[in-house]
Amino acid sequence: MPNQDQSLQLEVSKIEATTAHYPEQVQLDARWLAGFLRERCSRNLSALCAITRKRKFNTDETTFSRILRGKMFDDAGKPVIKLKTFEQIVQALRQEDKLADLAGRVPFIETTTWEDIKNYIDFKRAPDTVCKFGLIIGPTGAQKGACEKQYTLRNNHGACIYIESPETPTMGKFITKIGVAYGVSEFHNCEKKRQRINECVNDRSTIIVANIQRMYRDRRGWDQPIFNYLQQLQDDTNCTIILECVPQFEQTLSRGMDKGYFEQFEGRVGGASEFLILPEFAPSDDVLMIAEAFKVQDAEKNLEELQTIANRRGRIRILFNALQKAKRDCGNRPLTMAAIHKTLKEKEGDGQ
Repeated sequence: MPNQDQSLQLEVSKIEATTAHYPEQVQLDARWLAGFLRERCSRNLSALCAITRKRKFNTDETTFSRILRGKMFDDAGKPVIKLKTFEQIVQALRQEDKLADLAGRVPFIETTTWEDIKNYIDFKRAPDTVCKFGLIIGPTGAQKGACEKQYTLRNNHGACIYIESPETPTMGKFITKIGVAYGVSEFHNCEKKRQRINECVNDRSTIIVANIQRMYRDRRGWDQPIFNYLQQLQDDTNCTIILECVPQFEQTLSRGMDKGYFEQFEGRVGGASEFLILPEFAPSDDVLMIAEAFKVQDAEKNLEELQTIANRRGRIRILFNALQKAKRDCGNRPLTMAAIHKTLKEKEGDGQ
C-alpha cells in the first residue's frame, strides 16, 4: 500500500516554517517538492519515489520525509542527500510536472498576450507596488486562463496560486478552493480553513481569481461576502490579488446598480486606467506565433485567413482546435491551409 504520510505538514505555511533554516535554494526546492507531493502524488511518498526512480535516482521515502520535516541536516551539518543531487531531483520532477501539465494538450505558446499578462502581474506583485489589486478584463477565448495558469506554474513555490471562482457565490466553496490550493484540508470547518489560509498568505503571496463575475450577488449592494473577504485578506496580509473577468462584468463594476460598492476595488487597483484590458480578438502577432508553432505552411502569407478563423465565435480556441486536429490528421506531412479548412468542414477560401 502506498505510503501516504498524513503526519507530514504540507501546508504552505508549515513547509515555510520547517525549511526556514535551509540554504535559500534548498528552501525553494523543498517547498516546491512539498507542492508536487501534495498535488501530483496525493501525499504518497511511495508514488514520489517511483517517479524519481523512473528518472534514475535511487531514493527512498525516509529521505524525502526528513527533507520535508526540516531534518535535511544532522547535528554535524551533514545533509541526508547531496545538495547537488537534491537539486537535480527537483529539476527532473519539474520536467515531469511540465509534461504532466501538457499531457494531451496544446503546448503553451508565449504570445504577446502572455507577455502583457506576465508583465502586469509581475508589476502588481513587486514589493514596492502600492496598489496590490489587479484586474484583467478580456472576452472568453482571449488566452486569459491559459496565461494565468502558466504564470502560476512558473511561480509555484506556494507564492502564487490560481483558482476558478465557484459556480455559485458561496463563501464555503470559495474558502475551500483557496484552502486546497495552499494545502489546507477540505475537511476542516470554514473558520479553521480561514485561519490556516491567513497563516499561509503573506506579502509575497499572489492569488489569481478567474471569472469573478460568478462571485457577484446581483443587486445586493455591499452584501458581497466573497469580495469583502478578499479585501480583508489583502488588508491583513498585504498580498497581491489579481481578479479576472469578462468585459460585460466590467460594465457592472463601473456602471451597474452596485457601482458604489465596487468603486473601492477600482481605487485599490489604482484606477480604471490600471485595468489590463485585452483586445476583443487575438492580435495578428499572436495568431502568427501560434500558427508558426504548429508549423503551418506559409503561415505569414496566410495570416489574414488565419486571423479570420481566430475571430470567429469562440475566438482563439477555434483556431487552436482547428490547428490541433489538422496537425493530427496530417501526421508528418506539412500542415496546409487546405488541411485546416478540411478540419473546419469547409472549402478552402470559404468565409465564415
